[in-house]
Amino acid sequence: MSLTRLAWRGVLARPLRSLLSALGVALGTAVLLAGLATNAGIEAAVAAAVDDQVGRADLRVAAFGEVGLSADTLKLIAETPGVSIVAPALERRTYLVEDPGAGGGAVLPGPVTVLGIDPVWEPILHDFPLVEGSPLVEADERNALVSERLADEDGFRIGATIAIQGTGDRVDLRIIGILAGDGPLSGALGRTVVVPLAAAQAAFGDVGMSRVDLGLDGGVDPSEVTNSLEDRLVLQPYVIATPQEIGAALRGSTASFQATTALIAAVTLFAGAFLVFNTLSMTVIEQVRTVGLLRAAGATRGQVTRFMLTQAMTLGVIGSMIGVAIGAMLAIGMVAWVRTVGAVTLDQPAIPPDALVVAFLVGVGVTLAAALEPARRAGRIQPVEALKARLDLPATRRARLRWLAAVLVGVSFVGLLVAPPAAGVAQPLAVYAVLLAATMVIPALLPAAARVAGVPFALVLRLEERLARASMVRDRTRTAMTLSALTIGLAMMVALVGVGQHARIAAAGWITDVIPGELVLTSIRPVRADEGIAAEIMAAVPGVARLSPLATFEIAIAGIRVDAAAVVGADLAADGRLRFVAGDRGQAFSAIDAGGAAIVPASLAARFGLGVGEALTLPSATGQAIGVRVVGVVERSIPGSVGEAILLGWLDATALGVSGADSFAVRFAADAGPDARVALRKVALTYALDYVTIDRVKGAVDDALGRVFGLFDALALVAVLIAALGIVNTLTMNVIERVREIGVLRAVGMTRRQVWRSVVLEAGVLGLAGALLGLGLGVAIGALMVVFAGGGFDIAAAVSWPVVGLTVVLGVSLSMLAAAYPARLAAGLPIVRAVQFD
Repeated sequence: MSLTRLAWRGVLARPLRSLLSALGVALGTAVLLAGLATNAGIEAAVAAAVDDQVGRADLRVAAFGEVGLSADTLKLIAETPGVSIVAPALERRTYLVEDPGAGGGAVLPGPVTVLGIDPVWEPILHDFPLVEGSPLVEADERNALVSERLADEDGFRIGATIAIQGTGDRVDLRIIGILAGDGPLSGALGRTVVVPLAAAQAAFGDVGMSRVDLGLDGGVDPSEVTNSLEDRLVLQPYVIATPQEIGAALRGSTASFQATTALIAAVTLFAGAFLVFNTLSMTVIEQVRTVGLLRAAGATRGQVTRFMLTQAMTLGVIGSMIGVAIGAMLAIGMVAWVRTVGAVTLDQPAIPPDALVVAFLVGVGVTLAAALEPARRAGRIQPVEALKARLDLPATRRARLRWLAAVLVGVSFVGLLVAPPAAGVAQPLAVYAVLLAATMVIPALLPAAARVAGVPFALVLRLEERLARASMVRDRTRTAMTLSALTIGLAMMVALVGVGQHARIAAAGWITDVIPGELVLTSIRPVRADEGIAAEIMAAVPGVARLSPLATFEIAIAGIRVDAAAVVGADLAADGRLRFVAGDRGQAFSAIDAGGAAIVPASLAARFGLGVGEALTLPSATGQAIGVRVVGVVERSIPGSVGEAILLGWLDATALGVSGADSFAVRFAADAGPDARVALRKVALTYALDYVTIDRVKGAVDDALGRVFGLFDALALVAVLIAALGIVNTLTMNVIERVREIGVLRAVGMTRRQVWRSVVLEAGVLGLAGALLGLGLGVAIGALMVVFAGGGFDIAAAVSWPVVGLTVVLGVSLSMLAAAYPARLAAGLPIVRAVQFD
């Protein structure tokens, strides 16, 4: 008990150092908990999304293309053994007309998603909570439910009349209920109208169902029903999915985000371990005589070791408790900032009890792991040796580095456990290996790095720069550990900035490279070629040189659902779009226009082992398969709903059931001025086409990427802040060890200001050295992350002058700010007391 009280007194004896160490542990724990809470929030959002999509259904049969699942297919599904509930639905985007009976009504701005359901069977599998009104009951009624958000935005009330604008008959509906919140569809932006299936089919030309959700008999194995359906459903292409498979696909879209968050959390914890390691190492040196007296009084090695570990435990518990509180608030901020991760929309983080326990235990565990080597070293001090007061031998320094490397390996293991399995381990293992190598090499680089970093300071303050460098190498291991923490924090920030810049450049280049025009007109419905809309627009706007029809849809390759796009090859050729990695460019574009040919993106070519000349069999909406031959492989293709699309000509797309274009790429004539764009915008509205510039698309993508990578940079900055706390401890210890030396310098004429400047300048040299090393290490880590993501690394994109400037300014400014207290402590030492100090 007496040793425990003595350990507590040791913590309180240096309140600032103890506080900074606990804060370092707190920040590391906070980032870990924030990552765990965000990941739990993602899991909860995935569960909610799956529940929104499939509800209580056991299986979902989804259609390909616009034709949908026919009545014959629906009958076969209903007759399949084991199926007890069949709930078909039709989902389409369109516009509404408000109050069509009053003078014809007006088309409301903003599209809506119409969901046609069977009012009898659908509510058994899906909930439709109402805030007002009554539910749909009859299959042939002409009533509708609207989401609460749509009602608020467009001013709808119970009893209002609306009309669905579609490709068939115009269907007038009366609103009888308001659905809670955003309604049952997560991807409809809250603008959802639920109607009877018959009304939706009448409005959209009696098309088939978008999907059919199935409830199975009790005790029936879903896999058996799936096999039966695959044997029976031969009329049309389809996809069968379980709720678990849908959830797995959603989780897969978030794997990269979760893996990067886990990586940053591990690095931040490692920075906290640096701080604790340094703190306890300093404590051993300061308390060497106390330890010697304890040993002389009969304390065993184990008791002395426990004495030091108790101090570490105190710091770890306090820091972890603070970190849990900070982490909960940080998680809320992360979710509010990012909002969407992959295909998952986040509402709020989830902080399960096990995440709190894990974060707390990891924080305490990392603290104790970092303290083991200093504690073991304290336990080996002999009473006689303690009187010498200086035990920092080369062998001890090597032991520090070995143990610190072991701590990094342990923290890396924690990072791998926190990361989702879908993300893989190759990338984080490579990054951790680079960090481990840097940790071991930086002590050897310290003298050279200090000399280089001291050059700009020596130009102004030669004397102070020499004193600063001499102080830095006084305890090389301690300084190297502080420098390592700063370097790693800055390196992660540089790496993530570089990866984010690569992602933005790649996304912008992707959009520019695949869209054959300067802007896009999008449609809420398929626009058939025989409608003549493209010709009418070109006639109405003389400045438009070309409208190239585009359509995205889904096909199946070897039973796997992939994206496809219908394009005009001649338009892509004329604009110089797409970068071919295999196949003849001119021949490929001509071939897809002639039919029976496909251009495949490199990602799908690698996935399915496709090359030029390979034959593909694609099932069509009519049940008849068509054959195409791969005529080219391109670096990137038009983006689809889940990936890059296989490009087909319109002849093949029509045979697969594509009835029309969902967008038009617009190319203006060379002499067209701004008036042509203004005129096109007005004309497009009359055809219910949305005017979308390429810059607008790029801006939306850039904003989404900026939010994600901005968050990563902010989290990496936490590691830099922890390193700054370590600089306070390191410089304070340097001042304490140099008290007599400072007194002698003051006695021979050195002023207080010069003493203050020498300490601050020491931090500046340390910060600049960390910035320079961090830039190099960050580039290496960024290159690894980009290469593992399947991209090519461009050092010019990763290391721009703004990045260099930010890294240098951040490293130097934070370090010099951290030196404020130690510098004031050194400058305030009285000369007589300093000279007499022992």
